[in-house]
Amino acid sequence: MSVQLPDILSFCNVFNLRANKHCRAVSRASEKWLIDSGILLPSGMEWSKAKVGLLAAACYPNTDVAQLRLITDFLSLLFYCDERAAASAECAEEREDMFALLSDRLPRIAYKNPGWYIRFHKSQRSYLEARRQFSKNVGSDAVPDLESYIELRREMSGFRMAFDMIEYAGDLSFPESLFGDAVFRKLVEHACDIAAWSEDIVSCAKGISPSQTPNLVTILMKERSVSLDSALVFAGTLIKQSVDAFLEAEHELLSNSDLGTDRATQVISNE
Repeated sequence: MSVQLPDILSFCNVFNLRANKHCRAVSRASEKWLIDSGILLPSGMEWSKAKVGLLAAACYPNTDVAQLRLITDFLSLLFYCDERAAASAECAEEREDMFALLSDRLPRIAYKNPGWYIRFHKSQRSYLEARRQFSKNVGSDAVPDLESYIELRREMSGFRMAFDMIEYAGDLSFPESLFGDAVFRKLVEHACDIAAWSEDIVSCAKGISPSQTPNLVTILMKERSVSLDSALVFAGTLIKQSVDAFLEAEHELLSNSDLGTDRATQVISNE
């Protein structure tokens, strides 16, 4: 069975995509580290074909070699954990063990920027807790409503940690006032939604299987009593709306006389 996916790329063509010049060297080094550490994808896919290094290079185009390497390793571990077939409490514990593989490098950042480390650790705990809750829901066959799923998906995607990495990648120390700003929080939420919902849509490329865990598309099918094709169209509409809302929030944030001229805010906009 094949389905027609929404043209997600057309929604995001307003963003200037470019890749970090260290992409190839860092990708190879990271893939070797993963293999040497015995971290193999459960699907049998080779790490080189997962192209996590390219994703990191596109998301953090301006960072240096050492920073890109840490980020690539982190995203690879996140990708590995999410590729695990069974969503269970045991798998959630395994995710925590995976992050321990970076324990020799993260404290170095904490020493330079303790505020960043506290925020990153908070995002990590939220990710693990959301994954545990999702595993519990799946184990009990409980399907969340759309609003509950959206909130849970933001946390269990791990994208908050990826956004935290922007501060590290830019050698920045963001002011606490930025994290208390309501517009900034909305900006991050919209960014999480765009990325997470896109993943949900792509996961339906070959159709819906009876064993598939709940995602945005399957929940829309249930709540709206519509076909897969109709749910995909609506999911695409939600992404387009989130892109528009993100751009609106970005403009408002950069126009703020207190935050808009801060270099940290400018970097968030450019990454």
